[in-house]
Order: sequence, then C-alpha cells, then structure tokens
Amino acid sequence: MSIAGTEELESTAQEPSRSDEMRTAEVRRTVLLVEDDPANREALIEILQLWGYDVLPVVSAEEAEYAVRRRRPDAALIDVYLPGRSGASLMAKLREKFPDVVLIGMSGLGDAAMARTLKGVGADQFVGKPISLDELASALRSPRTSWH
Repeated sequence: MSIAGTEELESTAQEPSRSDEMRTAEVRRTVLLVEDDPANREALIEILQLWGYDVLPVVSAEEAEYAVRRRRPDAALIDVYLPGRSGASLMAKLREKFPDVVLIGMSGLGDAAMARTLKGVGADQFVGKPISLDELASALRSPRTSWH
C-alpha cells in the first residue's frame, strides 16, 4: 500500500514519558477497518495499532455488519469499493445503527463528487489513497459531524 508519510510512524507512535507516581489508564478506541486489499489492510492495521487503536479488520460490508454486532466501534475506516455491497451502503447502515460513530470513507478513485456522495450517506470524512497519515490521524480525531 502506498501510504504517504510512513516515516512519521515512529514519531507519532512514541508515547510521552510519565512519572512513576502518576499512571493513568489509556482508553483504547476501537476502529472498524473495512478493506478488501490484503496489503492495504495489513499496513493500516499496523499503523492504527501503533497509534494505540484496537482494530477490527474485515474484508467486506457483510463481515463488517457481523463484527459490529459483537463489538461497537468508535470509528470506522471503510473502503468505498468493496466486493459485494459497497462501502457507501455500509456507511448508511452504520450511521443509522450508530449515530455517534465517526465514519471515514477511503478510495483511490475519490474526488469531490465522491466526498459529497459519502457525506450524503452519513460519512464524516473522506480520505484519498494513497493515504496521508496526517490526514488519517486528523480524521480519526475529529468529532462526529452531522452533514444533514
């Protein structure tokens, strides 16, 4: 997978030092990752885990719907073009079921029209491929935004 800014991984993944006197439990946010390309999926899993996210990786919209029955995600990173049902139809269903989840669409064929279409089905953000790590990190940190 072609991910822009991979040299930033180490600096982004470093945890700030803490004194032994004050340790706080970090809450691991769960990211549903829906990506059918194995190389892209593995690269994104590694990046998200380095950033401290708990990742639920799946390859299709159908698998994603099953996965979220067992565990609610805090965010979802969804490829638009999937085998079977599209990522856009999955986003619409997830928005209905989980109104507060941050939904991020991704595609190598994206443009402004694609971003508008995804926002119409409930997506909060759109990131193009190759993915910029800064853009992805910003999208994951963004609050849920209503476009309706």
